[in-house]
Amino acid sequence: MKALINISAIALFGLSLVAHAGDHIRWTEEVKLSDGSVIRIQRHIELTESGFPVSSRGFDKYHEICYPPLGIHWKSRGGYQPDIFDIVDDKVYVHVPVSSSVQCMEQCSPSTGAIYFVWENGQWKRISPEEFPIKSEWNLLRTAKRGSTSTDARGLITMADKASGEFSDRDLRLEKKRFGWKRINESYAYREGCMPYGMACCVDETCQRATMELTRPISIFFKDTSNTCQP
Repeated sequence: MKALINISAIALFGLSLVAHAGDHIRWTEEVKLSDGSVIRIQRHIELTESGFPVSSRGFDKYHEICYPPLGIHWKSRGGYQPDIFDIVDDKVYVHVPVSSSVQCMEQCSPSTGAIYFVWENGQWKRISPEEFPIKSEWNLLRTAKRGSTSTDARGLITMADKASGEFSDRDLRLEKKRFGWKRINESYAYREGCMPYGMACCVDETCQRATMELTRPISIFFKDTSNTCQP
């Protein structure tokens, strides 16, 4: 029997997808890969025009990552912020933690509280947790948006900046060091993952209803796939 569930949380989450012209946060970031090498990627977040009623600034409209040497372009919807970008055996991998009720239902409640991707044949392919490189750890800046545009991430964010500087994600790094977790979905804030919401999936892309039957996850990618890493 199909069980249908009403989802009340969609209203707030949906505000992050409203297509208003917002402000932009762009920066270049040094990223340490699992093999110890350091690369530079381009990152971009566009914000919606308004964050009302919970924020004076807009919600994240999308998260964008570009790595020109390999022709890589990532553009996920606002609620889906990657925490890992890695290159292993010439393949590019991205890891995205999920924890909100809508995210969990859109993605059919992944047991690890995360979803995994590899760049293959010019497009992103979702893979199983077992296919994701075991040594890949959190390596992307989490708090690019600050109180104002003057304090947002900008210019080049170096490994030194991320280790102990202005953009160090200090609390997360201290927690990681203390408890030994590797990925954001293992951190205290994400530790329960999708468990509080049960094994539910959205019936369709509107996600106004959900079913206990496993259906196809909804794409996390932004519909406008144009490359806007650079203004």
